[in-house]
Amino acid sequence: MSSIPQFSVSLHVVVSSLDENTVQVVQDQLKTFIPEFSFSPMREQSSLQDCIEFYASAQISADQRQLLIDSLDNDWDKDEDDDMFWAYGFNTRMFNPLVYYMQLDFQKLSAK
Repeated sequence: MSSIPQFSVSLHVVVSSLDENTVQVVQDQLKTFIPEFSFSPMREQSSLQDCIEFYASAQISADQRQLLIDSLDNDWDKDEDDDMFWAYGFNTRMFNPLVYYMQLDFQKLSAK
């Protein structure tokens, strides 16, 4: 697997729980895919009842990018103009059944 970072990834995750330990389990699961993920502080999601949201970011290789797309959800919606993917857990199969919503946003890193 190529380990040279080629993309920056931002991940927005909404978890159907107010239990921070449950959200920590979701973050730990994400780290099994990308150990380099750094996470924002978790906070209650203001427009949804009983949900916590957080963000994650990392610089990843092309292989890791494909791993995220293939592993985190089975049926992404995708913006054709951007490298953005999103899914809702109520109508797709997420990597964790408590994930209500997830959005991946990839930015190609410029060559140095």
